[in-house]
Amino acid sequence: MNGFFSSMPPARDWFYGVRTFAASMIALYIALLMEMPRPYWAMATVYIVSSPFVGPTSSKAVYRALGTLLGASAAVFFVPLFVQTPFLLVLVIALWTGILLFLSLHLRTANSYVFMLAGYTMPMIALPIVDNPLNVFDIAISRTEEIMLGIVCAAVVGSMFWPRRLTPVFIDAAGKWFGDAANYSKHFLARDVEPNKASGLRSSMVATFNTLELMIGQLPHEGAHPQTVRNTKELRGRMIHLLPVVDALDDALYALERRTPELVEKVTPMLDRAQQWLESTREGAPIEHWKALRHELEALQPSAAALDDRRQLLLSNVLYRLGEWIDLWQDCKSLQHAITTGNQDVWRAVYRHWRLGRLTPFLDRGLMLYSAFSTVTAIVVACVLWILLGWTDGASAVILAAVACSFFAAMDDPAPQIYRFFFWTSLSVLFASLYLFVILPNLHDFPMLVLAFAVPFICVGTLTVQPRFYLGTLLTIVNTASFISIQGAYDADFMVFMNANLAGPIGLLFAFVWTLIARPFGAELAAKRLTRFSWRDIVRLTKPATLAEHRHMGAQMLDRLMQHLPRLAMTGQDTGIAVRELRVALNLLDLLAYAPRVTGGPQLLLRQVVSDVGDYFRSCLKAGERLPVPAGLQMTMDRTRRALNANDLQDEGDARVHLLHALSGLRLALLPGVEFIVDNDDLPQPHVQGIDGAPL
Repeated sequence: MNGFFSSMPPARDWFYGVRTFAASMIALYIALLMEMPRPYWAMATVYIVSSPFVGPTSSKAVYRALGTLLGASAAVFFVPLFVQTPFLLVLVIALWTGILLFLSLHLRTANSYVFMLAGYTMPMIALPIVDNPLNVFDIAISRTEEIMLGIVCAAVVGSMFWPRRLTPVFIDAAGKWFGDAANYSKHFLARDVEPNKASGLRSSMVATFNTLELMIGQLPHEGAHPQTVRNTKELRGRMIHLLPVVDALDDALYALERRTPELVEKVTPMLDRAQQWLESTREGAPIEHWKALRHELEALQPSAAALDDRRQLLLSNVLYRLGEWIDLWQDCKSLQHAITTGNQDVWRAVYRHWRLGRLTPFLDRGLMLYSAFSTVTAIVVACVLWILLGWTDGASAVILAAVACSFFAAMDDPAPQIYRFFFWTSLSVLFASLYLFVILPNLHDFPMLVLAFAVPFICVGTLTVQPRFYLGTLLTIVNTASFISIQGAYDADFMVFMNANLAGPIGLLFAFVWTLIARPFGAELAAKRLTRFSWRDIVRLTKPATLAEHRHMGAQMLDRLMQHLPRLAMTGQDTGIAVRELRVALNLLDLLAYAPRVTGGPQLLLRQVVSDVGDYFRSCLKAGERLPVPAGLQMTMDRTRRALNANDLQDEGDARVHLLHALSGLRLALLPGVEFIVDNDDLPQPHVQGIDGAPL
C-alpha cells in the first residue's frame, strides 16, 4: 500500500469511478428486478469487464461472454457424467482447467482470456453443486445470464458516457519509446557510451515496447482504421530491430577506432551529420532529408574492389551499419507520423531487409506446461483435502485456489502476486462483514443501498485506473460485492457468513504455499532457459532449411529478445549479451541467404564458418556455459574473407559485399572490438562466463 494516499487521482479517473459504479448499480437493480438468484454476480462482472478505454472493455466483454459459455457448458456436460465418482470428477475438473490454461498461455493477446476464464468457470459452477448435481444446468444458466447482464451494462455505459480511445495512449507511449530510442542512439553516435546508462535506456525501451504490444492487440476492438492497425504492426517489427542494429554499429565503430584510427576522421563528420538528422526528426521525418543523408553516406562507401583491404572493409562495415540505422529510424519516424496524424495512405518502407517478416511469438512450452501442471496438481490436492475434511463450504477454497493459480500462471514468480490476492481478499471479508451486519440492516430500499455503496466503491474504483493499485483495488471491489451476496431480501447469519467466506482466503493461502513449493524458482530460471533457447536456435540455423524457415526463426528470435532482456535486467545481468547472441544469429542468416550466390571454394568456406559456429554453440550447450570462441573458427573466418576477395569474385557484386559485411558482423558479435586477424598472438581470450552471464 506504499503511496496509496500520496496523490489525488485526476478528474478523468474520478469520472471513470463514477461511471463504473453507475453501471454496476444498474446491473444490480436489473438483476434484483428480474429476481435472478445471484444478482451480485452481475454487479461484480461490471468491475471485472470495465476499463477506462473502449477497446479493452469491448474485447474483455466479448471474451468473458465466450469464456463463461464454454466453462458453463463443460460443467453441464461433465458433472452428470462423473458425479458418482468424486475423485474422478475432481481429476476431470483439474485437467479441464489445466488444459484450457495451457491453451491460454499460447496467446499473448486479449483473446487468451477466453480460455483462462473457461478453465476456472467450470470449477466455479461444478464444485458448489456436487451434492445436488440436478441443479447444474440451472446454476450454469443463471451464472451466464447474470454475467451477460453485467457485460451489457458495462459495455453500454462505457460507450455512452465519455468513452476514451486507446489510440492517443498508444501514441503517447510510442513517444516515450522514441524519446528513449533517440537518446540511446545519440549516445552511440556521439561515442559517449556509459554501460549503466545504455543498459537503463535499453531496459526502458523494452518495457515500453512490451506495453505497446499489448495495446496493438486492443486497437481493432475500438474500431481503429485497418491501415492504422497495419502501421502499428509495422512499427512493432522495426522497433525490435533497433537494438541489434545500434549494437552492431557500436561494435563496428569500436573496431574502427581500435584497428584503423586514421580512418575515424573520415567517419566522424558523417556521425555528426547523423546526430543532427536525428535531432531534426523529433518534429518529423521528410523523405527528402533521408535521401540527402543517404546520398552523403553512399559517397563515403568504398568501392567493392577496395574491400580486399581489411581497413577499407572496416570502414565499409561501419557505413553499412550506419546506413541500416538511418533507414530503420526513418521507417520508425514515418510510421509514428502516420499513426499520429491518422494518415490512411499505404505506407512505404525504406528499410527493406529480407529478414523482415510477420512477427512470430516465441513460447517456452516447457515452462508453460509446468505452470499448467502445477495448477492441475494444486486443484487436485485442494479437492482431496476438501473431501477428506468434509468441509461443507470447502468448494470456495478450491475455486479461489484455481483462480489464483490461473491468473498468475504466466509469471516467472507468481507467489508474491498470489499473496497479494490473499491479502486483499481477506480485507474484502472484513469489509463485507461490516456492510452485511452493520450497514445493510439499517437500509430499506434500493436508493439507500446505492448511497451506502457510493463513497467507498467510487473511491476504490477510481484507483483501479492506476496500474500500481489495479490488482488490489479490483479484488477488493469484486470480492466485497461477492461476499456480501446481496439478495432481494435481507437474510444474514454470522456463522454461515464466516464459514462460507473464510474458505476463500484459506484457499488462497493454500495456493500461495503450494506455489512456493511447486515453483520456487523465478526469473533466474526463465533467463537461463531463454539463453539456452538462443544457443539451440543458433545451432538449428546451421542445419539445412529453406529461406522461409530461416526468416521464421529470425522473427522468433527477435521476439524472444523482448522477453529475455527484462529477465536479465531483473536478475542484475548484462542485457548486452543477449543482444550480441541475437546478432550472431542474424549475421548467420545473412550468410546463409547470400552464400548460394557464390561458388567454389568461397562457398565451401562459408559453409565451414556456419558449421563451426554451430559446433561452438553446441559445445556451449553441452558445457552449460559460454566458452571462449575457438581459434579455429576465427582463422576460418579470416580465410573466408580472403577467399571472397579473390580476383575471380570481384565481379560478384552485391552478394560478395553482403557476405563480407555479414562475416565482419559475425566476427564482431562473437568477439566485440576485434576484426579479422592473421596472427595467432592477436587472438583475444575472453573470460569464461556461466549461462547466466556471470563470470565463473
